[in-house]
Amino acid sequence: LREYVDDTEDYINIMLDDKQNQLLHMGVLINIATLLITMAVVVTGIFGMNIKISLFKTGTKEFLQTTVGTLGGTL
Repeated sequence: LREYVDDTEDYINIMLDDKQNQLLHMGVLINIATLLITMAVVVTGIFGMNIKISLFKTGTKEFLQTTVGTLGGTL
């Protein structure tokens, strides 16, 4: 009976470790997603500032390249 209880305890510990690993994995994925979204927000913030740079004086083509590059980098 004691061996059965020990085996059951080991099994439960293995299952708990697996769930803990899944939670840690999800936490890492959420942190990575937050980092990538924050990078896009920084680019948006730079374009929202009232500063003069040559990129602001360009046409629609350059704007779309920057936008697509930012979205692609975030994805």
